[in-house]
Amino acid sequence: MDRKKQCLIITATITPNSNFVTQNNPADRRIEYLEVLKYYTANFSGDIYFAENSGYDFAVDEAFKLLFDLPNVFSLTFPTSTKIEQGKGYQEFEVLDGVVSRLENKYDEMIKVSGRYVVVNFKKLVSQTNNGIIIDRHKVKQVAITSFFRSNMDVYQSLIKGAYQLVNDSQGTFIEHVLYNKLKEIESSKIDLFIKTPLYKGVSGSYGGSLNRHPLKTKLINIERALLKKKGIKELKKEFK
Repeated sequence: MDRKKQCLIITATITPNSNFVTQNNPADRRIEYLEVLKYYTANFSGDIYFAENSGYDFAVDEAFKLLFDLPNVFSLTFPTSTKIEQGKGYQEFEVLDGVVSRLENKYDEMIKVSGRYVVVNFKKLVSQTNNGIIIDRHKVKQVAITSFFRSNMDVYQSLIKGAYQLVNDSQGTFIEHVLYNKLKEIESSKIDLFIKTPLYKGVSGSYGGSLNRHPLKTKLINIERALLKKKGIKELKKEFK
């Protein structure tokens, strides 16, 4: 069976199962997830997988059912994680591993988005050529931005699969740190930054603030990206908001 080029995986937890989230109202989270799924169905023509791990009953939610009736939108459910103290990054990538295990033979590449985040310039960023993995990394804080990235299935399986088991938010070891260190192992030719800064709309699940980027800072960071690309450097100096 021939594999399709891309799929989009949206991770979701409508009823939080972690001590490390700021938006913990299930009704509000449901609305945010619903709007996000509507956005991506309007902006991505490939297959979309909505992966939820809190046991939410979509069978009685008419708004979600309408979206899951679309031919390219699929609901995947996973059991609630037992690892509460390890935090939301642990639980999210526990689910992501499960999704990739089901889909790895169907697609060349997965696009991952944390479920309450709208990437405003999504279409541009998913058209960028990907030789392995495209992900923003920041050298000073030594973090990889996990809210939105693209990875070939073989890269995910060989490098990222199982990495979540090293995460423990209660001890200050976050998925962003773990993934940054794992990506040191990849060949330079197989990793890249996004050509433009991803523009997010939404509220951070970690600190509760707006994800909107300051326009001037965005312009400056995009200049930095262009300069780094010319030099063959694959990570930004520091994270910015």
